[in-house]
Amino acid sequence: MPTRRATLLLVDDDRDFVASLEMLLPTLGYTVIPAHSVREALDVLDTSTVDVVVSDIRMPDVDGLDLIRVLRHRFPRLPTVLLTGAPPTDDDVIPREAKRVLLKPVAIEELQRTIADLLNARVP
Repeated sequence: MPTRRATLLLVDDDRDFVASLEMLLPTLGYTVIPAHSVREALDVLDTSTVDVVVSDIRMPDVDGLDLIRVLRHRFPRLPTVLLTGAPPTDDDVIPREAKRVLLKPVAIEELQRTIADLLNARVP
């Protein structure tokens, strides 16, 4: 269980994946805000309070790595988790702000543990 109720911004162009996590993560105590593109995610961040960003790496138009680079400047303390269906390659320069990179399909226990670790690390 999360140490406190937390709001997650889930960014992924795979609508079925997002829908499944939107149903599952609230049962674990999280509020989930879905976004299906980086642009949509940035709009959410402009209007909502988010505790953790969980984003796919490979998406059309703008990818999750670019999102992390933007967050570095706009929300430098916002923890992030990157998800990918393929292991990152040497061409994927993972920004240090991406605290974790998890492979899809991700076990919900692993995602929950990762999010809880990031939230616990932010507690003063």
